[in-house]
Amino acid sequence: MTLTLLHALSYVATGGAFLFVLLSLASGLLYIAEVIEEHSGTAKAFGQRAIYAILVLLILLYALDGIPLHLTLIGLVSHAVYLQNFSRAWPSISLVSPAFIASCLLVVIDHFVAFNHFSHRAREPRRYTPPGQPRRREETFTDVATYFGVCVWLVPMFLFLSLSANDNVLPSAGTHPLLPLPHSPS
Repeated sequence: MTLTLLHALSYVATGGAFLFVLLSLASGLLYIAEVIEEHSGTAKAFGQRAIYAILVLLILLYALDGIPLHLTLIGLVSHAVYLQNFSRAWPSISLVSPAFIASCLLVVIDHFVAFNHFSHRAREPRRYTPPGQPRRREETFTDVATYFGVCVWLVPMFLFLSLSANDNVLPSAGTHPLLPLPHSPS
C-alpha cells in the first residue's frame, strides 16, 4: 500500500515541479519582454550583434565541425532575413511586412532542416573503425540542443518577444520631433 501511495505522490510532485518550471519560464520571458520594451535602442543593438555573432558561428561550425553546407546556408539566409526586421522603425515590426513573413517561414524551414539532419545522423548505424582511423564524432544531446537554442531559435524568440513592445514603447527623442510648447502670457 505504501508503494502505491508513494507512486501517486510522485505523480503529484512531478506535476507540481512541471508547473513551477512553466511559471518560472513564463515570468522570465515576461521580464525579457519588459526589458526589450524599456530599452529598445539597446535591445536593437543587442539583437543585431547577436545575429552577426551567429552568422560567424555558423561559418565556423561549417569550417571546423563539418556542419553540412545546406544547413549552414539555410541558417545564413535565415539570419540575414531576421536582420531585415531591425529597421529604423524597430521595435515596431509590421506583421504583414515581407521580412516578417519570410522570417516566420524561415524559422520553420530552418528548424525542420536542422532536425532532419541531426535525426538522420543519430539513426546512422555505428560502424566499426579500425585502430588508427579517426572515428566519426557523434553529437550529444547537449550539442544538438545548443545548436537549436543558439543557431535556430535565439533570434526568432528575441523578435517574438519584441513584438510586445510594438504597442507599448514610448517615442524616443530620435524618432519623433518634439512639438514646441505654446507660449503662455505671463
